[in-house]
Amino acid sequence: MWFGVGAPPLAWAVQLFAGWMVDEARCGSGGMRWGIDDHLWEGIISAIAIAVAASGVAAAASSMRTVRGGGGDARGRAAFLSLTSLSAGLVFLLLTILTLVGVLWMEPCRG
Repeated sequence: MWFGVGAPPLAWAVQLFAGWMVDEARCGSGGMRWGIDDHLWEGIISAIAIAVAASGVAAAASSMRTVRGGGGDARGRAAFLSLTSLSAGLVFLLLTILTLVGVLWMEPCRG
């Protein structure tokens, strides 16, 4: 259940940070001569992040099915956490996909 809560936002955060580092390496004055393909590395980073976020959403959906099948607690905490992790996971999965679209759409090193 906790993987479903934490994986999608962490995948998005790592995607943003690693993408920023790739852009710094590509567009910085020291890294211009390295020949780093910005779109290739952003695509690889984003594909890994999307896979992690999607697996987190799948784990959240699995825990939601388990709770709906009678596997929750009496106070409803498991039901609340499974619903929250599924809805937040879907939002962060969408953010990860939109980040990929944005970085592939824009040209690197343009201000």
